[in-house]
Amino acid sequence: MIARTLPTEAFLALRAAWYRGRSHECPCCGTSARAFVAGGGSWRRRERGYCPRCNAKARHRRIWLHLERHTDLGRVPLKFLHVAPHYSMGRRISKTAGVEYTAIDLEPLPFVTQVADVTDLPFDADRFDAVLCVHVLEHVEDDKRAISELARVLRPGGWALFSFPLDLGAPTYEDPSIVGAKARAAAFGESTHVRIYGNDAVARFEAAGFEVTMDLAASIPEDEAEHYGLLFDENILMCRKVVAAAW
Repeated sequence: MIARTLPTEAFLALRAAWYRGRSHECPCCGTSARAFVAGGGSWRRRERGYCPRCNAKARHRRIWLHLERHTDLGRVPLKFLHVAPHYSMGRRISKTAGVEYTAIDLEPLPFVTQVADVTDLPFDADRFDAVLCVHVLEHVEDDKRAISELARVLRPGGWALFSFPLDLGAPTYEDPSIVGAKARAAAFGESTHVRIYGNDAVARFEAAGFEVTMDLAASIPEDEAEHYGLLFDENILMCRKVVAAAW
């Protein structure tokens, strides 16, 4: 397997300087830019693409705005679990005041603090105050176990933000008999996906002990979408672990 080459901080800073401007803003790193780019190490422009400074995708900018506006991140001390951190989000959250940052992935990538499997977390119950899991569960065959594990390690009353490709016009589509990169790409949209979540997705999280609210991308104002380079396909599930009643 060919190892991924990740852009360096020096490269990202240089590209950000080249794209300096006032038309757009990346909330993940605070950079103002005249355009977004094609991502990775590319210099090409791409409408509502990646941030030239931190490589945040549209989904990460959308999620960061939600975290700023609707959570206590950066306002109170948090024991924070980040699942498979994207560079832009790990870069920002790991440096946020008051955050005790733990990040897991199957590989020792940037900002990962512990190699671990989300279906078998090596943490005590009720360990964390907050969980962030962005575009991970569509890759996990036993997603119900992963959701249960994340609920287990979250303290009662703690919050967890989830996002994944979601088709609200149909029930979840999955078929474990579909294997192989080509077959999965044809069925689920990408070669490493194993399902397309649907309008019954919330029930999976409620079954694990979460109270769920959904922040629909359709509610994003057009001027905000243009300024921050947002797309209208990133629906967010905001979950809180139910506090058991005292008897």
